[in-house]
Amino acid sequence: MLSLDDNNWKELNHRGWSNGGRSKSDLDAPYIPDELKLLLENPYDLERFEYIAPYLSSENTTWEAAYAATPYIVEIAKRLSPKERTTYLINIGFIVWDSASNIEENNKIKPYLSDYKNALSDALPLLLETVLEEHNAVDMRYLLATLAALKGYSHLGEVIQALHYYTECPNCNNEIFELNE
Repeated sequence: MLSLDDNNWKELNHRGWSNGGRSKSDLDAPYIPDELKLLLENPYDLERFEYIAPYLSSENTTWEAAYAATPYIVEIAKRLSPKERTTYLINIGFIVWDSASNIEENNKIKPYLSDYKNALSDALPLLLETVLEEHNAVDMRYLLATLAALKGYSHLGEVIQALHYYTECPNCNNEIFELNE
């Protein structure tokens, strides 16, 4: 894993961070290594993780810092019970399928971030344990989407996670299924 003290983190863009620093439009953007250090100390701080997650992957974009953060996210998830790691694993799913949306960007993963792919393999058994727990429909949808993405079906993962958009038939507007969020 890229050490949290490595200066390369400053060059890894994320939402609100580019060219080695915070963007002028988001002066409160987190420095991801500092946040990961705090999460390693307290993996139960989901509020902190939910704060940084959109800086790693959102709106069909996965930023470079997400590839460096993923091995840490997996390590943090390992420290939690299967039920407690749900949010971490779902966000790994977002990282994977959002990176698949931009194949060209995904092929530009820097060589020193090669642990990203290993971390995805390490996440799979954690995910399988987590899926066996009881979840609401929304979390289960995201966990199944993450499973598809980790098995190499990123586009299927995207479709599964977007199911809440497709509860009605586009031709007759009849409800296809009820998704209790």
